[in-house]
Amino acid sequence: MATCLKDVFIEVPIAIREGTTAILRCDYDLEQEALYTVKWYKGRREFFRYVPKELPHTRVFPLDTINVDVSESGPNQVVLRQVTPELDGKYRCEVSADAPTFQTRIVAAWMHVVRTMGGKPELHLEKPQYSLGEKLKANCSSPPSNPPANITWFINNKGLGNGQIIRIPSVRPSGQLFKTVSSIEYDVLIAGKLKVKCQSDIYHVIWSETEVMLDEDKPRLASILQPHDHSAGLTSTPPFNIILLITIYCVVIR
Repeated sequence: MATCLKDVFIEVPIAIREGTTAILRCDYDLEQEALYTVKWYKGRREFFRYVPKELPHTRVFPLDTINVDVSESGPNQVVLRQVTPELDGKYRCEVSADAPTFQTRIVAAWMHVVRTMGGKPELHLEKPQYSLGEKLKANCSSPPSNPPANITWFINNKGLGNGQIIRIPSVRPSGQLFKTVSSIEYDVLIAGKLKVKCQSDIYHVIWSETEVMLDEDKPRLASILQPHDHSAGLTSTPPFNIILLITIYCVVIR
């Protein structure tokens, strides 16, 4: 029965915070063949190699800003400590079977290293309460990050999309970051409380959110049904029909 190298699969974090640890995995099926080598590349440059027939089995090639944890790396994974923004890019895993076939498969994936100030987005509303039929106006600002964050709006857990987006750059000692600002206008068509939420996310992996619960601004019925006396001793105006009778009586006496 013929055997071959197959089902080569790479698993790389889509996005990871600067300064954290990245685990890059490469799985494969040799179908009873022996493993010859596993090589890892950042772009076109090799930085890690695993060779089971050699001692030591692992070899690290110098590459700026890449810090390989050799004790945790092996035939199926390579571990990178303290990742930096420079490690953002394309990674390749190259797997080769041993003699006699020396079959080779290469798979690739992108990893994005995110620089962010952390924290939750800032949510601001034009008014603290809204009535049925009014237009709710709000804006939301994400924490500074690179790449810029995406903002999604929710009212009563129903998604409203991204709103009107602008991105504001700022230069910091660690490099350029971007603040994402989004604004919405929403017609209040449902009576009762409103839960307004804005969510900031980067590649749907790193995210945070802020929400505000608003009470309905209901009219005060007592103010409509009863007149208010604003000064002591002031009596309410008599009904219109009483004034009319008094006027007619005065005319008859003359």
